[in-house]
Amino acid sequence: MAGNAGKSITLLILVLLTAPLMAQAELSAPEIYNEGLATIVELTLEGVESLEATRQGAALILDIASDSFPSPAEEYEGIGFIDTVTLRPVNDGGELRVLLWPGDYFYTAEHSGATGLLRIEVRDSYGSDPAALTPDSNLDKLRIRRIVIDPGHGGNYTGTGSYSGRWLEKQLVLPISYYLSNLLEHHLGLEVLLTRSADTKIGLHGRTLLANRAEADLFISIHLNGHSNNHAHGAETFFLADAETSDSRALAHLENADFSVDPDLPMESTDELAFILGSLMQNEYLTESQQLAGFVQESMVYNLGCNDRGVKQAPFYVLVGTQMPAILVEVGFLTNETEELLLIDPTYQHEAAYAIYRGIAEYKAAFESGLLR
Repeated sequence: MAGNAGKSITLLILVLLTAPLMAQAELSAPEIYNEGLATIVELTLEGVESLEATRQGAALILDIASDSFPSPAEEYEGIGFIDTVTLRPVNDGGELRVLLWPGDYFYTAEHSGATGLLRIEVRDSYGSDPAALTPDSNLDKLRIRRIVIDPGHGGNYTGTGSYSGRWLEKQLVLPISYYLSNLLEHHLGLEVLLTRSADTKIGLHGRTLLANRAEADLFISIHLNGHSNNHAHGAETFFLADAETSDSRALAHLENADFSVDPDLPMESTDELAFILGSLMQNEYLTESQQLAGFVQESMVYNLGCNDRGVKQAPFYVLVGTQMPAILVEVGFLTNETEELLLIDPTYQHEAAYAIYRGIAEYKAAFESGLLR
């Protein structure tokens, strides 16, 4: 069954609802077991008005009208085709999330109003036996589940200023990061962590540390560009390596300025040796980082219609030591008069987030289907 890891997930959704309208649902812990060629999830859900089933990446999501879901979320270990089952409160109701192992599946979800029994049945489209699937750590690595989004700068780390002098980089990367986080969560079913959610001072090493401790699968640092030439414009995406051009070196120097006063590091850790050691750790993911940067850059150019400044390499300290593929995205030039007007517009901020999201989604699909080498 390890060969299934390279296949995409195809789902046939069939939901049968017979539950009467009631005010509140009562939950039981799910039972997860293999039955013939299917993996089954069963639990009791009484008082359900409706269930809405959707596919989000590798997850099956059932939105349930209820106010009795556990808080915090409760996660149950799966077997067969199912990795985990999670119950969690969402807005005015709850969510049942069934995370599948990489493969090609269809499923049905049936709920009986008479008994309150919810039954989800997952089958492999090739008729494989779920009991034969024995996932290991290598199979788990073939799926992207958790992403850290890093809104650049914050606090007295202001980043670049705008052409008009009215805006700072640290202000405008936050809404782009929020939009991106929502898109990744709602459309791909990913868990997303932000290194900061307000105008907070966070050292560059602290951002990397958060991503490593969270065991994130991807690290995306969001920035806006600046240049002494206010005609410079367009998007560019970086991965960690020695700079190839003087412009890349200058930009890295600007973005690394926060590092010299990083509260998370003693000053002696900012020397060349520390950078080399951190770079060696990231080198394991050099190819994946470059590929991810390519997908994101291509998507930004296509979806935004912006000037293509390409995929580049530069020694950004915020990427040093990340134990996962990591990129730094420069969405546009805040020092360019035209692009400043775009970058302060919430509509364009959302479009930029969508473009980055599409690039990540395409990378994820290619990575999980085994198309990347």
